[in-house]
Amino acid sequence: MHKLYYALADKRFLAQENLLGLLELAQSRGVHPDKLLKGSSLFSGDIEDASTMLSAQQLLTIYKNAKRSFGADDSSFLLGQYLLPGNHPQFASAILASPTLLDLIELLQEFGFLSQPLIEFKSVYDDQNLYLQLLPVDIDDYANDFLMESISSAFFSFSRWLGVDTSSWSCLHAFKEPKYQEQFLVHYGLRPKFASHINAIIIPRASLSEQLPRGSRARFDLACKLCKQNLAEKSSRSLSLWVYQSLQDELSQAPGLEELAERLELSPASFKRHLKAEGCSYQAILDSVRRHMAIYYLHTGQLSTEEIAQKLNYHDKHNFKRSFRRWTGINPSVYLAST
Repeated sequence: MHKLYYALADKRFLAQENLLGLLELAQSRGVHPDKLLKGSSLFSGDIEDASTMLSAQQLLTIYKNAKRSFGADDSSFLLGQYLLPGNHPQFASAILASPTLLDLIELLQEFGFLSQPLIEFKSVYDDQNLYLQLLPVDIDDYANDFLMESISSAFFSFSRWLGVDTSSWSCLHAFKEPKYQEQFLVHYGLRPKFASHINAIIIPRASLSEQLPRGSRARFDLACKLCKQNLAEKSSRSLSLWVYQSLQDELSQAPGLEELAERLELSPASFKRHLKAEGCSYQAILDSVRRHMAIYYLHTGQLSTEEIAQKLNYHDKHNFKRSFRRWTGINPSVYLAST
């Protein structure tokens, strides 16, 4: 049976492939590699071996070290210049040949794991916009600000390099507003909406199908085929992401902890233990799914509070409002007025 998920502690990513940009930036900033690798059980000598593998857990630790080690306000944004097209050969070939912005986004959704294993790209549409959500493997929207800035900066700058006009885009960040707002204007070309309790880029649907000047359908299709072969028999989701997707797919009648454990052929106790090892819990992931979908529904403006509560499997709008205040500190109407 093809395994449905991987554990954050599993060593399954090539260290050189995933750390090259960070190490090059560290060198330019005079930061010793071992400072970046502190607490990851890796040392600079390990990275010299092309076969060295690392886990998502180690990679998350290294990104958090980078935030402390680099210091400069522009570090996360400059790192973004190294992240796309990335160092995975088949994925890089595909993304460089993207015929349209929609092809690029669908590529990131299906194969982005090959190049950016710490982020899952998820999209939701309304009549006017595509909401491209950036969801970290540990489902923590708030503690991965350096990573989010890097990935978002990479997506904005690479899209522009492909010939996309990003001037009509907007951006939501879960974390609080930092002091270095000018960096967002320089590297994103806009000022994000902070403390939004979700990380997402909002793109008008009208721009998705425009042909990109650097694109090639034949090269893109061939490279995607090679990506698919590369992913054969591999799980592209952490356990937390697998639970998130399972709950999102069936949110109106969300499966309980015991049912998900049975699907994974685990006992409920083992399931809880595996989630705890990733710093998560069933309830925390369910709250994240509900929070993200509530924010999406509020942004679209197409549903009443009662209808949103029903879609999120709440008994009534009052229970939903209480939960929303617990997640965000404010009522849904206040959140909507601030967007």
